[in-house]
Amino acid sequence: MKIGVVLVTFNRLEKLKIALKSYDAQTFRPSYILVINNNSTDGTAEYLEEWKQNNEKYDKIIVNLKENTGGSGGFYEGLKQSMSLDADWIWVADDDAYPEKNAFDIANQYIESHDADALSAICGTVLKSDKETVDCSHRRNIYTSMFNRVRQPYSKKSDYKKDEFEINAFSYVGSLMNVEKLKKTDLTKKDYFIYYDDTEHSYRLSKLGKIICVPTIRVVHDAPHSDMHEIVKWKLYYLVRNTLDFIKSNFDEKYFKEQCIEVPFKFKVAVTLYGRNKKYGYEMISEAVKDAKAGKSGLHEIYKPGWNPEKN
Repeated sequence: MKIGVVLVTFNRLEKLKIALKSYDAQTFRPSYILVINNNSTDGTAEYLEEWKQNNEKYDKIIVNLKENTGGSGGFYEGLKQSMSLDADWIWVADDDAYPEKNAFDIANQYIESHDADALSAICGTVLKSDKETVDCSHRRNIYTSMFNRVRQPYSKKSDYKKDEFEINAFSYVGSLMNVEKLKKTDLTKKDYFIYYDDTEHSYRLSKLGKIICVPTIRVVHDAPHSDMHEIVKWKLYYLVRNTLDFIKSNFDEKYFKEQCIEVPFKFKVAVTLYGRNKKYGYEMISEAVKDAKAGKSGLHEIYKPGWNPEKN
């Protein structure tokens, strides 16, 4: 079995270095690592050229994009290019995700001992930066309930005590996708920019085969703890808009209509309770709902990286 890696990076050079070392240390070597550089300005492109010269274990492929297309655009481009490369399964992750050295080995053993044709993807445990605490938010089981609701609960801590458990949605942190299944559905929605691209994509993959979480596959996610008081920032727009688009794209219209009421209500409550600059938060959420209804995607003309309500 051959594993390829798609890694998306943007202006986090020091974390990228750690991530690349974690792939070098794998006891089961990948066939290639494809790095999508999302137009970084911190010396990433120069470092990657040096990294590429030390080619001893696997193929190294670098794609320097001319603009920052967000995580969504980066993963779309990486997976698109991977379709013509030599791998049976593709591991996806950002530059702040560090798989433990036996992650690919465990994944290979699991796939080799099961019916690979029945699997769309496998994934593992995501650990917070302390390398001990399980972050359950990366694995989900999405379902519909009464009153036209779409429920998206996270996996439970008790699930990670099992040998394996089935899910139907995952984040792009330490997830391995079956190339044959990827060829049978559209790739990542690149115009999401950030947020929910992985949930939407993996949910579609779950319709083609099982998605299994194998807890002994472990990856450390070196991401900062989010502060609820910082909820009113540019990313909130994409979280609301893309959540609604995910429902619009994958469920009947009655669910979308209901979620256009429930989703913004929940976020407005969060802004009311925790957010600074509440006025901007309410405006952003309303704009996101309007755009989701209109089918508008891509980078918003106002809510872009670096937007600050106190300066705009």
